[in-house]
Amino acid sequence: MKKLTRKQWILVGVVAVVGLAILRSVTNGGSDLPKDKTTLVEAAAPVATIAFDTPLDLGGGVFVTVSSPSRFTPTQFMTNTDQKPKSANKFSVTIKNGGKTPLDFTTVSLIAASGENVCFDVLGDLDINGAPTEALAAGATATYAYGVGCQAAAGEPLSLSVQIGESKVAVEGKIA
Repeated sequence: MKKLTRKQWILVGVVAVVGLAILRSVTNGGSDLPKDKTTLVEAAAPVATIAFDTPLDLGGGVFVTVSSPSRFTPTQFMTNTDQKPKSANKFSVTIKNGGKTPLDFTTVSLIAASGENVCFDVLGDLDINGAPTEALAAGATATYAYGVGCQAAAGEPLSLSVQIGESKVAVEGKIA
């Protein structure tokens, strides 16, 4: 075995020091962590809780109505069908923009839940495609179909959270 020269030993030492410095900086992140562990983004409370088929004025001329859910059978071409939902429900969402400016649909979201059961979007076929991608002109109305699959049986609670801009609406009912 060949002995290392002085230059080689210096090189080994420099590599070891640099490696330890990198390791220490990666594992010593305590000072960068926040002191309190509170949630940085808090979910906004709904401005109202309504039943299905009940129109709600969100202010600024924006109205939203979610129709009663109806049962449907998802096709193999729809999203999340690999999760094999116990029930799949579709409903229509109608948004009327009575305001003076267009409504950007990127500010519209929908989340479904059923008690402790998992719910997920089921979209992409049977004209169930979710929200439009084009802005809703002032004075216009848009209606679109939305589908959710839940690991819950018919008759169990179905809760939807519809958010349009800063306004959040809770819609309560039962799975069809």
